Amino acid sequence: MIRRDYLMRLAQEMAQVLIRVVSLKHRKDYNQALGEINEALRQLRQGESSPDRESLEDWVALCDRHHLSGPSMIMAVADLIREQAEMFMLQNRPTESERSAELSLGLFLEALLHRGAFVSADFLEKIERLVEQTEQTILGAGVRGRLFQYFAERGCFARAEDALFAWIETNDPTSYAEGRAFYEKLLQLDDCELVRGDLPRTEVEEGLRELTRRAGN
Repeated sequence: MIRRDYLMRLAQEMAQVLIRVVSLKHRKDYNQALGEINEALRQLRQGESSPDRESLEDWVALCDRHHLSGPSMIMAVADLIREQAEMFMLQNRPTESERSAELSLGLFLEALLHRGAFVSADFLEKIERLVEQTEQTILGAGVRGRLFQYFAERGCFARAEDALFAWIETNDPTSYAEGRAFYEKLLQLDDCELVRGDLPRTEVEEGLRELTRRAGN
């Protein structure tokens, strides 16, 4: 009961921080807004280290370590970091903005794929905007892998294939096994389903051959 009350209070505090951050952004007080975000993230990490040096997997591990495994907290963190990305862009700090956008995208995908987050139009729109923001960013293996899984589960097979080969480029060894399972599953679908996913059977077969070729190198 004490732990649950603590988590509820923490989630409420994060929501209040987000409201203040959005208000500060509208007033163009970007430095103050960034300060609010950094302080909120520091408190969540209980002063362990600087939030701007943490990776996606660090944040996921933090949630697991503190039993924040549900979607609410990880989505609250993702929202704050998404606002951080916008603030950095408004301050003409593209490198920092890209890094925050990548981290936010990874956290939203984690919440959706593995934390039981409720799928809403607003949630999917946030993900799509972050995908667009990070199109030119060299994303890490953790985000690439989750992005591949996300598109595959949404039935966007052509986009999943693009994400798969981008994931392979990160040299993550698990990408090959996941890719083979993806293509083998697609080959079991009928042609109409493949066309709806923008990946006709001939392209599925070609993709599997390319995956096999790369795996043999």
